[in-house]
Amino acid sequence: MTRKTLNFIAVGVIALGTAFGIFGLPRSEEKAGRAALEAVARALEGRAGEAADAREARLRHELGELVEPDVSVTLPGGVELRGREAVVSKAVELSRDRRPSFSFRELRSGKTGRRVVRIAFEVVVSDSQAGDLHAAAREGTAELLASGVGRPRLIRLEVGAELRAEPEPRP
Repeated sequence: MTRKTLNFIAVGVIALGTAFGIFGLPRSEEKAGRAALEAVARALEGRAGEAADAREARLRHELGELVEPDVSVTLPGGVELRGREAVVSKAVELSRDRRPSFSFRELRSGKTGRRVVRIAFEVVVSDSQAGDLHAAAREGTAELLASGVGRPRLIRLEVGAELRAEPEPRP
């Protein structure tokens, strides 16, 4: 190949990379946003035999990577949390003496603006304890900031009240 051909190929690769950087790949950003939301749910789930101080340290570490410092969270009953520290504290409080689990039934995603992925979801929150086979379905929305480097981070979360109570499926 000649030097002119190599330069042409290099310019083409740079132009293509710039185009993807500017316009993005919406489907891949939405997929990454969904994966990040599911990672937040997994981080909030309890671990068998986990001590309270270990749980708090794990939540701080995992949510630190998944949640923006100025995150806004609205929980059922109008409870509003601002900032990562408030979210971690509430997560520790809600998981005390419990091992909640989350399973998403429906995830609908779209982009609301450049680099912001909005996900509407229905999640089943289960608090399986002895004698309690109750699962509560809730609707919510999440917005995640896709930075282009690393996974998207949660910037806003709203979770609604219980929709309906259903028995958990038996294994």
